Amino acid sequence: MSDIQFPNQPFPKGTFTAEVQDNNGDPTNVLEASQPFKVETKWEIPAVAALLMGGVWTVSVYAESIGPGPEARVGSQTVSLNGGTTYSTTVIVPPTLPNNPTPPAGGIYKLVTVLTHRNFGQNSDVAALVEGPVVRIA
Repeated sequence: MSDIQFPNQPFPKGTFTAEVQDNNGDPTNVLEASQPFKVETKWEIPAVAALLMGGVWTVSVYAESIGPGPEARVGSQTVSLNGGTTYSTTVIVPPTLPNNPTPPAGGIYKLVTVLTHRNFGQNSDVAALVEGPVVRIA
């Protein structure tokens, strides 16, 4: 879980969570190279922030190879603000990360899930990130 930062605002921070699930819906750290996986996200913002904000949220998942391999944004979802205080979305990550069986790489990746906010086409300073987990693509 991570805090959602609202810079220069007197109201409390929000919360953001992200959980990696394999193709059968179970949380895991070992994923199949030939199957997509999901990152389930949920976040909550203070009621006063919900009253003042418009625009869209974007949830992006990034993968960084431990050892040789790709580093890239591997999935993203956009969610419209609706005046509510709780939101959720599922980012589907296609089977694009190689399992790279050559030691020492072994298809190990660190995932980072980032929540950002845009309004009137501009990024705001409202953001959160969940670092991890480290997963193995087998």
